[in-house]
Amino acid sequence: MWRLPTGLSPSVVVNPQTSRRRDACTRRSSDAGEPMAARAGRTRLWVLIEHPGPWPASAPDGVLPDAVTDAVDAARSDVRVLLIRRARRRHIERPLCILAWSDGIRSWMREGSLGDYGELTDLPFETIAAGTEPAFGRPRRTPVFAVCTHGKKDACCAELGRPILAALTSSEDADAWECTHVGGDRFAANMVVLPDGLYFSRLGADSARDVVDAYLSGILALPHLRGRAAFSLPAQAAEHAARRAGGITAVDALEYLRETAAPDSDSTTVEVHLAQRRFRVVVRAGEPQTPFHHGCGAGAQVAWHRWTVEELQEVSKGSPG
Repeated sequence: MWRLPTGLSPSVVVNPQTSRRRDACTRRSSDAGEPMAARAGRTRLWVLIEHPGPWPASAPDGVLPDAVTDAVDAARSDVRVLLIRRARRRHIERPLCILAWSDGIRSWMREGSLGDYGELTDLPFETIAAGTEPAFGRPRRTPVFAVCTHGKKDACCAELGRPILAALTSSEDADAWECTHVGGDRFAANMVVLPDGLYFSRLGADSARDVVDAYLSGILALPHLRGRAAFSLPAQAAEHAARRAGGITAVDALEYLRETAAPDSDSTTVEVHLAQRRFRVVVRAGEPQTPFHHGCGAGAQVAWHRWTVEELQEVSKGSPG
């Protein structure tokens, strides 16, 4: 049996930027030794909408017109709306909207300016969420680096997210935006790379810059990779394990992934094709660990677990068939 590596030992502080606040969720997660691999919330369609703020804890709800959020919510469950803004930019005449979609293998991204937010209700979100690229705006080729700084949702996001945003915006290489809640506050600082839907977490200013530089060079920084949002959690664990076992870090290495849940077991078998190599991975969620508050301050205590790789086998080499 081979356990999914996290890249960092649970016995050490796994986030050098962890808050010193006693109620900080990042501190609780670090102290518990919670691994972050395979913890990305499932999303295939991302709707990024430029909004200068302020952003309440409920954002985008309470900020965008109800008709817009209702139209998106009615499409599919794997759609996430993010409000985005440039640092220190507080006046927007025509807000930008970016649509990014990925099923893990294929992806596309489009962008366009809005006269008002209500125009979004004209978009066919149900078909877009299914992967159909709309005739909206223009194709976008430059990746988006969305950094969560949503402090009213969770204090750790602002405290730890803003320093890495500053580090990224000081360079012209990365198109970095601050954004609202992306999930996993306890893993802050969090960054999502689009259109691939890749979550990178527990970042500091230096490691964020390294992650971006690596990505722009076609490399995934696996120690900070939390998961690929297009996939289920077991599939995320399997891709992570296969990449680590095979030493495969190319961004575009993933060619195929199929998962099969065992009917009489809590294990999931995942076939992964990476860089013309085929892996069979069997993963299982371990026993629930001691629960803790997953957000800063009060809130429900939530149990967590480690992913266990029960089997990892390279079954063949060559082009996928």
